[in-house]
Amino acid sequence: MYTTKIFLRDLTHVKQFAAMTAKYDKLRINLISDIYTIDAHSLIGIISLDITNPMILELPDENPSEEFLADLQPFAFDEVLAEA
Repeated sequence: MYTTKIFLRDLTHVKQFAAMTAKYDKLRINLISDIYTIDAHSLIGIISLDITNPMILELPDENPSEEFLADLQPFAFDEVLAEA
């Protein structure tokens, strides 16, 4: 299983993230926020989460493609920048 933290700054960022996940419709992608787990392909599901805090992105695949990782990069949560 592959997991990483992401942060969605605002609704525009949420829409961009949902559009990115739509490219990978065959890939199971989950977002976890607090006690809630939703399908990351669902724009309504993402909006229902607390986007003021980082979320955990979870893939059942241990080795996501390089293309997916590159597409995910703009949404990566950088803990060093968050503390600044």
